[in-house]
Amino acid sequence: MLIQRITSGLILAAFILFVVIYFRSPWLALALGMIYVPAAREWSRLTSLPSSSIRWGYVAVTVVFSISLWFVRDTGFATLWLLAAVLVWMLVLILLANYKQEEGQSPRWQKMLGLLGLLLLTAAWLAFVKLHAIHYAWLLYIMILCGVADSMAFFAGKRFGRVKLAPELSPGKTREGMLGGLIGVLFFALGFGLWWGFSTPQLVSFMLLSFLTGLVSVEGDLFESLMKREVGVKDSGWILPGHGGMLDRFDSHIAAAPVFYIGLSWIL
Repeated sequence: MLIQRITSGLILAAFILFVVIYFRSPWLALALGMIYVPAAREWSRLTSLPSSSIRWGYVAVTVVFSISLWFVRDTGFATLWLLAAVLVWMLVLILLANYKQEEGQSPRWQKMLGLLGLLLLTAAWLAFVKLHAIHYAWLLYIMILCGVADSMAFFAGKRFGRVKLAPELSPGKTREGMLGGLIGVLFFALGFGLWWGFSTPQLVSFMLLSFLTGLVSVEGDLFESLMKREVGVKDSGWILPGHGGMLDRFDSHIAAAPVFYIGLSWIL
């Protein structure tokens, strides 16, 4: 299992690195579909859509939304779409903070979660595209930032973890682990900001934005855990050996990307 996880992770990382650096925006947007189409299929499964044909219909609607957003990506509507996603992630905090599940309870909020997927998945795809349009380094940055937050949280949690972060959703996560992940994010942001040549006020703002983005990435992880617990599955899918599904790998990015893009646009 560990060898599978490492192998599939390296292949995926190499693919993403090549695409982000060498693909121009239209081809990058298309290549990102290799992530978001499977993610939409998995989202449809986690929201209890009853048949394969309906689930593929959900994917088709997600693709249509994405194509439509491509043609208006430089307009105010695209910004409003991203802001709507940011607002939803703020409201999701309330759901996560108050989440309780009774034994034998049937899945809840399935229609609402399905509709939210159309917004949240396409907004994340759009944020990735727009970050790449500024400079491919920003797309790499948000991907690495989420990885740093997750990896540092894992190691800090193993070493110092005592207090559970969200026992109803993810018993393995601790507050100490999350803090370790966020400290790692701050150091990463400091190094990148100095390398990019930010002024002191910009650097401070950038570090605060990265800290907030790291927090939101944890929220994305917990939100996917909520969806999986509601339908009683361990993984969102099986497309990535050792990891599970695309949502299992990119849940934090889906939440973090719109927040980071909106904040970065203000800083730049």
